[in-house]
Formats: sequence, C-alpha cells, structure tokens
Amino acid sequence: MCADRVPRGRPAFATSQGEKILELLRAAGVHGVSRASLIFEHRATQCGARVDELKRQGYVIESELREGEQYVRYVLKGEPLDLQPIPVEPDSYQRQTGEARPRATDDLPLFAGVRS
Repeated sequence: MCADRVPRGRPAFATSQGEKILELLRAAGVHGVSRASLIFEHRATQCGARVDELKRQGYVIESELREGEQYVRYVLKGEPLDLQPIPVEPDSYQRQTGEARPRATDDLPLFAGVRS
C-alpha cells in the first residue's frame, strides 16, 4: 500500500470562490461586503485567503472595521488593468529547509517488506 501524495497549495474551489467574492464586492460598491456575510451566507470560510489572493492579483481592497460591527468589511476600491498571476509560494518544508519536499515512498522502515 503506497501513500498517496497529499495535495498542497491552492484548493480547487479557490478560483470560483474568489470570483464569487469579487462579484459580491463589485455589487456592494462603497458599502462593501461583511466577512460575516461571506462566511455564513455565502459559505466562503476561507474568504480572507481569497481576498488576499485578489489583492496579490492587483485589486485594491480595503478592510474596514466599522463602528458597531464585529466583523471586518471588505470594500473594493480599484481594479487592475492587467491581472497579476498568483505566485506559487513554497510550502513550510521548503521555507524551513530550502529544499524540495521529499516524495512519498513505499520503502519507509515501518513498512519494509510489506507489499500490497
């Protein structure tokens, strides 16, 4: 039995979630969209990560905490003329060691001699 590689990086749903958040930000205008609304009404539990990705693509999005509100509100202030690609960042192993993460293998000592 060989361990499958664990997917890392940006999840598959990130693009559609980011597009939905951008659509909501555009529609909301100066009023912005509450983080609570994104999480609880639109089920975008990783909205902070998606907003950060939009910012790295060149969108100008401000995070405001308005009086009487418990959650931050995101307001779209500007859009880029040319979208920047989202950089692929190294995972924590690569950042700590400076080396690529070793591949999963089936020759680990615990499983030596065991074949499926």
